[in-house]
Amino acid sequence: MSFSTLGRRTFLAASLLGLGVGALGLSPLTAIPAHAADGGPIRIGLLAPLTGTGGPYGKEEEVAARAAVDHINAAGGVLGRKLELFVADDETAPTAGVAAARKLIDVDGVSAITGVWSSAVALAVRPLAIEKGVALLPNGSADELTEGDTKGLVWRFQTNGKDWGRAFANAALKDGAKTASILVLQTPFTLSTVKPFEEAFKAGGGEILDVVYFNPNQPSYRAEVEKVFSKNPQAVFVPSYIPEFSAIAKEVYRSGFDSKLYTFSHAADSDGKFVKNVGKQVAEGINHVQAVPVGNNGTYQLYLKLTNQKPGTLVAFGANVFDEINVLALAIEKAGSDKAAAFTKAIPGIVNSDGPAVTDPVEGLKLIREGKPFRYAGATSDFRFAPNGDQTDLDYGHFRVTDGTSKLVGTTPSK
Repeated sequence: MSFSTLGRRTFLAASLLGLGVGALGLSPLTAIPAHAADGGPIRIGLLAPLTGTGGPYGKEEEVAARAAVDHINAAGGVLGRKLELFVADDETAPTAGVAAARKLIDVDGVSAITGVWSSAVALAVRPLAIEKGVALLPNGSADELTEGDTKGLVWRFQTNGKDWGRAFANAALKDGAKTASILVLQTPFTLSTVKPFEEAFKAGGGEILDVVYFNPNQPSYRAEVEKVFSKNPQAVFVPSYIPEFSAIAKEVYRSGFDSKLYTFSHAADSDGKFVKNVGKQVAEGINHVQAVPVGNNGTYQLYLKLTNQKPGTLVAFGANVFDEINVLALAIEKAGSDKAAAFTKAIPGIVNSDGPAVTDPVEGLKLIREGKPFRYAGATSDFRFAPNGDQTDLDYGHFRVTDGTSKLVGTTPSK
């Protein structure tokens, strides 16, 4: 039996049970491709939420990854070899995510896994990646992702929950809010933003009136909305995703409440999907915050160009993945190896260097070969890396929906 004729469910079940390919009647030679160390392509994995709750963002991640790989390959690749991208759907579910990650590692032979939008999926995949010695470059924001001993293999390409929570509190305080409540979706990432928001809002002189929790895919959010908004907080922070936030925003509008709403840009903008979901009237005045490029960012402009998007388009997770592929390529070239244990040591220096800023990875690859200094300026932000793999020095854009369009109203720090 060849792998191509093997049922997907059979393979996934065996993967989850930790069975080897021999248990499936496959020989190692037919099931597992030769590793990239043989001089063939350098294998990189993208674990994306192509289905499930994260579905609106998975395709965005895939398009970005393919654009980055194609751009680098067109200029000669890395270490004289092509990059080869393997895409897997984590279904926005930890169990499916672990199964897909096992295939990427054990069958496709990748040395790094990028994407991983869901914090719950990233937390489930993290132990496997560390055990297998594979680099993990996730978009998940749960603080636990970079805590403990990661063996230097985990590098987060999104802000963490603590910083995000503080940034929202600063935005609400800057808007003059003295009272606030929190209506939070129960996921590892969204929950990680609650305490930092509370602490920063109180430190700024504000008062927290209530914290109310809700679950994904509820048939109605009326009870939770009534409980939170009936106390008339001046600001309501809603850590959520686009499906749940769309339903909540409609309920708030129908009920006539006028508290200012604050949420993530991937929930209230998502490249215009939110306004399409709820209409201009419901969306009017809603605030969203994201660690995204807010100025004339050359790397972000390159990302938009390579993915055929209009200038000014606001995209967070695609730009994160674009950075992940670019930094991986530069680190592999710098280390002279596609082994994760080697190239992950080069990752911080790629962005933390004191050299001149580079916005195109192809230019960075050229400078590495010439032995010249530079630092990669990210698409989502001109970030730096902390020793634990978290990004620092992020700018947070504060946007407000006006007449159906998100307008930048300012920037806000997370400190």
